[in-house]
Amino acid sequence: MIKPPLIVLTGLCLVMVGCSSHQAQQMGLQGSSVNSYARHMTNSQLCETYLGERATNQTRVSLAAEWKYRKLSHAYCSKQANEWYITKFTKWLANEKAIEPK
Repeated sequence: MIKPPLIVLTGLCLVMVGCSSHQAQQMGLQGSSVNSYARHMTNSQLCETYLGERATNQTRVSLAAEWKYRKLSHAYCSKQANEWYITKFTKWLANEKAIEPK
């Protein structure tokens, strides 16, 4: 017999796989602060902190400098935030390199 906690856990996993980073943030599943230097942040963390969607202990100047250095844009950040987790996972499995911002 399947236990109820296992059913709930499976349901949550399916919801997480079938949503994007932006949707997960709206549901409150991804809202912790980023406490690392701007140069050590991933592109998605830098996008979220620079655009004010996540808290950080870094200054706005350091975020802006790294944003400019990586040549990030609002369009790139929007595309990354709206990509589904299952798509990111399959790209990782296929060892597909992410398209760098222009």
